[in-house]
Amino acid sequence: MKSILRIIVFVPLALVILFFAMANRESVRIWLDPFAPNDDSGPHFDAPIFLVVLASAAVGVLAGGVSSWIGHLPVRRAAKVARAEARKTRVEIERLRQQALASLPGDKTK
Repeated sequence: MKSILRIIVFVPLALVILFFAMANRESVRIWLDPFAPNDDSGPHFDAPIFLVVLASAAVGVLAGGVSSWIGHLPVRRAAKVARAEARKTRVEIERLRQQALASLPGDKTK
């Protein structure tokens, strides 16, 4: 089911990106210094506009992912502590169960 859903989502998305790239192949000049005048003295490079747009989107996705990961650090830390406490509690329960079974009267050889 997941593979079908992935195909339904990612194939049209890939086609949209492909068509966007094919339609926007013109080269644009990217200036790296925002304070330089608009002549050729500042640092710049030429790139296809689809590359600029897709790279900007990729940087945005990465920045959002990093931001989300950092935002969830306290939750992951609390989950780690809870897992350790649950593990310790399971060990203690098993120890108490063994003690309770050992203290039961009756034949223990069966």
